[in-house]
Formats: sequence, structure tokens, C-alpha cells
Amino acid sequence: MTSLLLLLSKDPYTTETPDLVLDIGLNANEKGNEVTLYLVEDGVTAARKSEFGNKLASAHKKGIKIFADDKAVLSRSLTDKLVAWVQVKEIGTLLDYIMDYDRVAWF
Repeated sequence: MTSLLLLLSKDPYTTETPDLVLDIGLNANEKGNEVTLYLVEDGVTAARKSEFGNKLASAHKKGIKIFADDKAVLSRSLTDKLVAWVQVKEIGTLLDYIMDYDRVAWF
């Protein structure tokens, strides 16, 4: 089993990249790999209570861990607008994750 860290920095309402990243994560998860999605920059908007937020909820239920950068969440005034199960993390934890995972991809 491989551990995969996917970093998403794009807003799901301006590009199709978030859908692609989610598909990659779900595919890897179905094959038995450990998958974590870390939302940074405009990627944190994907975790808003919305249609895409519902897609993330479905991925979370399948075992994909989802984290969001605290500074990006604060700067976009999304603190109270995120789906409940997204874990907000200090950006410094991202370096630890990058070092710990087998594969890392930034989108």
C-alpha cells in the first residue's frame, strides 16, 4: 500500500482541476492506498458547504483524509463556512506530511 498526499490549490468553481484531483484520490483509495487531500490557497474553497463540499464528504466517507490550511481558511473568511469534518491544520504540518508520504502531487 502506498500513501498519497494530494495538494489542491485551485478553486473548484473556476477550473476542473479539483474534480480531477478528487478522481485521482478516489481511484487510488479504491485500489487500497492511503490518500490524504490537503487544501491550500484557493483550494480551501472546495471545502465550503456546497455541491463540491458534498463530493468531498463522499470521499471522506470512503476513507480519504481531508485537511485545510488555517491561514488560507482565515484569509478567505471561511472559518464557519466549511463542512464539519474537514480538519483545519497549521501550514507547518504540511512539511511533515510531505516528508512522511510515499507520493506527493501538487495541483
